[in-house]
Amino acid sequence: MWRARGPWRALVSEGSMRPALEPGDWLLADPTVRAWPRRGSIVVVREPGSELLVVKRVAARPGDVVRTTDGPIRLAPDQAWLLGDDRAHSIDSRTYGPVPLERLVARAWFRYGPRARIGRLDRIGGLRS
Repeated sequence: MWRARGPWRALVSEGSMRPALEPGDWLLADPTVRAWPRRGSIVVVREPGSELLVVKRVAARPGDVVRTTDGPIRLAPDQAWLLGDDRAHSIDSRTYGPVPLERLVARAWFRYGPRARIGRLDRIGGLRS
């Protein structure tokens, strides 16, 4: 898969990552990520089944065990479990299952707009002060 150099700009268009990210937030994302970021990181991925670019949080990494309503799932060495922060309004790994590493597009690390919300994204709370 082709990957550009330098940071990408991404616009958050839906509320699945509230409260960390709001619709209208502009993010800088690093497309040079070669492995899954740490648990809690915010990532841009190609959503399985739709090919849409979506923003989600890494909830579990390769090799982790995830507890689901269907029982535990051990993630393969090339899979991660992604969740939206607003679980009631997020389509995520609870719907489409583990996400292959090859679908990772970038790691979001900075919000540069709107002006009142500018700041570095934190792995846990969404924004580092």
